[in-house]
Amino acid sequence: MGEIKSSAVLTGVLFFVIILTYGCADKPKETSTDPAEHKILAEFKIPKTGDPILLPVKFIGKEYLFLFDTGCSHTVYDTSLRHELGKVKKIEKALTLGSPIKAEIFNAPEAFLGALNLKDSNEVSCLDLKMPSLINGKTISGIIGMNFLKRHVIQIDFDHGTLSFLQPIENQHPDWGTELLLRYDKLGWPYITSNILDNINVNFVIDTGSNSTGALASGIFEKLISEKKPKTSETLFATASGVIRNRECRIDNLSVGSFEYEELIFSEANWSHLGLSFLSRHIVTLDFPNSRIYLKRGKQFEKEDETDMSGLHLLRISKQIIVYSVDEGSPAQKAGIGPKDIILKINERDADKYDMWELRRLLMSGDKRNIMMTIKQGENVKDVTFQLEKKI
Repeated sequence: MGEIKSSAVLTGVLFFVIILTYGCADKPKETSTDPAEHKILAEFKIPKTGDPILLPVKFIGKEYLFLFDTGCSHTVYDTSLRHELGKVKKIEKALTLGSPIKAEIFNAPEAFLGALNLKDSNEVSCLDLKMPSLINGKTISGIIGMNFLKRHVIQIDFDHGTLSFLQPIENQHPDWGTELLLRYDKLGWPYITSNILDNINVNFVIDTGSNSTGALASGIFEKLISEKKPKTSETLFATASGVIRNRECRIDNLSVGSFEYEELIFSEANWSHLGLSFLSRHIVTLDFPNSRIYLKRGKQFEKEDETDMSGLHLLRISKQIIVYSVDEGSPAQKAGIGPKDIILKINERDADKYDMWELRRLLMSGDKRNIMMTIKQGENVKDVTFQLEKKI
């Protein structure tokens, strides 16, 4: 039986990571060496803020949102589309941040990302994507993984809010920024080697399926805690096998190529990765066919890194914002907010007018900031006020 790794991180309030990996991605197609052919094959609008990147995919005559995820080795379809995938090809074991699960594997059907055919993925998996849909407040019907993406050059311009698939060519492009070597582990994950705390080399998976700054493998995280003794807090991870709780802390410094970063927040995980909150500081070009990544300083390069300051973990269910859980001793709990409460208003604005990631940014927006909410507990409606509290 093969092996799949599954985990994904969405930071803010409730974290959800899906990283699906089983075997290396297929060899890229032959590419042109003519710079004139370096054209845009497909282009999409994306959030400038480092929110999860959802791209429109046309499948069986309908349009669906798929998560753009370089931390997922294969393309994934939600179980709601399983009946359209045909006969099961095989079963693979899936390793998650929680317990192992099993995933069905199918031959890739025709589905179109602009003019690009996701059938080039060759194989796809099928998983239940209900939780990431509830976290995002939008129905996520699939994941675009590395067995498709590795064929392409992909430029993510967070300054202008665009993601472009470019015609691959072999030439190097210093105008794209600082060039770094991409390597691939035995499961097909793309990673770079960087340095933390001036003396610890770390292999970071480039993971656009995670909207956090990133994570450190448990051994590295524990070494950091024992040597530097930084202040830590805890955060939730929703995995394909359930919700778990892990630690997070700030690290003094990170070096990536010629770039230096300070006071970034990293969580503890089974493997180290860099997510969208980190990548969105730059204009990023992923030249997978030539095993390079380019980073250019963007408008958000100097942004402060923060985590949730409310203690609230929220889902959107049937257009309502529901409290999934509340951290013990947090400002929200002290204000009387509890699990299953429905949030009706935030700072006098109807809660259903908030995008889920806009709301999460509000709840990490500043120590001592006042937050007013109208909540429904059972049949009772009440107003509460609390102050955000910086954890680390």
